[in-house]
Amino acid sequence: MSQPNTSPSGRPATLAPLFKASAGDPLLAMMLASGGDERIAAGPDGRNRYGASARPEAGEIWFSSSTASGVSRRGWQAASAALPFAFSAGESEDWFSDLRRRLLNLLAPPGAQAVFCASGTQAEYAALALAGARARPGQKIVNILVGPEETGRGAPLAASGRHFLNSAPFGSGRAGFALDGWEGAAALAALPLRNGAGAPLPADEIDARVCALVRVARARGAHALVHLLDSSKTGLSAISRDCATKLLRDNPDDVTVVVDACQLRCAPAQVRADLDAGFLVMVSGSKFLGGPAFSGALLVPGGFAESLAARDQDIPWPEGLADHFAYFDWPPLLRDRIAGPFGARCNSGLGLRWTAALAELEAYCALDPALIEMAKACFQGEARRQILMTPGLEMDESGGEPTLIPIMMRGAEKGAADAALRKLRRRGLHLGQTVPIGGREALRLCLSAPQIVDFAWRYREIGDQNFAFGPLRADLEKLFTAWGALLG
Repeated sequence: MSQPNTSPSGRPATLAPLFKASAGDPLLAMMLASGGDERIAAGPDGRNRYGASARPEAGEIWFSSSTASGVSRRGWQAASAALPFAFSAGESEDWFSDLRRRLLNLLAPPGAQAVFCASGTQAEYAALALAGARARPGQKIVNILVGPEETGRGAPLAASGRHFLNSAPFGSGRAGFALDGWEGAAALAALPLRNGAGAPLPADEIDARVCALVRVARARGAHALVHLLDSSKTGLSAISRDCATKLLRDNPDDVTVVVDACQLRCAPAQVRADLDAGFLVMVSGSKFLGGPAFSGALLVPGGFAESLAARDQDIPWPEGLADHFAYFDWPPLLRDRIAGPFGARCNSGLGLRWTAALAELEAYCALDPALIEMAKACFQGEARRQILMTPGLEMDESGGEPTLIPIMMRGAEKGAADAALRKLRRRGLHLGQTVPIGGREALRLCLSAPQIVDFAWRYREIGDQNFAFGPLRADLEKLFTAWGALLG
């Protein structure tokens, strides 16, 4: 595909008055909520459907990074500094190239590529397109999704090439219907993480089921796109990496593995290891990283990308993907194998959201790992103490992820968790959205990268753990006092 004409990027001086703090706040908030779908659209109260404003809100407490968080001061300042580039981004790819370079430097080995996506759910589309490029002409895709009840709500639809909402970043959609040009392109095979009572299924049982599905797909002449869920909504993981490695080794031409690391609660070294293993990796800047909702990316191993670029055939690209991707979202190495169309030249809102998220990721990756583990231990210990001190609450410990704690209300009726979530939000107290565990409902208490960074910076001031954790302890006490009052 031919490259568009470009011109040097720069900070447009004629727009400078808009970017002063007092005048630029409304403009930046508007831009941060652009280039997405209905999930990030601001309502009459200036907040999206998850209760988050597009600008920092003083006094609010965010333990909701499994779903979405309000933009941090650090992220807001970074996005504010980048706002001028959002207005010249259509002239040059420099801004998005720099964002891509920064992301890959932190998470990927040399040679890897990154596709920016309006959300983690759109990353499913990118993975499906690349799996289709690896498949033989006319070969169907069987998309094997693990734990759809504990991933993004739209993931099963997106994984089967369907619209997951009635809106899109650059167009409209019809939820449940196939994207134009992707009719019948993918069949979905979904496996649960838990049994009917809510207990996690044994890891080897899930591995065996996925291997059986791959054998069936191969017998039917299909290409299998296998999901490895790194962290679910409750902190569970499946399939095992040993299983994924074996599937790819034994079926090099008929299996593609994609890691769903959208929560991004694993160490950066794990992401690099997964890419080295030949896996695609989906990440998000708006979960654990605490960036503004939403920002996703699909990381592509270097060898994977180079093999596609060297082929004579283009990457299959249904017209419906134009509603979801801009031209600069895709790196040139892969984009040159796409005939298009794209919905826009540049998604400036997405660029600003990733700018905010990268400010947090860079600060987090610079921390001493010992301080990260100290912050996690303090958080988990205080969370346990608060839960034990609050009658009517209990903790689900099946996930084992220290930064994501599902909490259930004893004897609660269906819908009680959502009601509590809304009441707490009105007080500026934010938890992760309700998730079902067996026949019960859980809200999720989450620690985010920005909170860990702030803990570490306070610790470095005087070397005292109690001082460093003090603000987080106070926030937890305020949250659980309010929650306990709701329970009576």
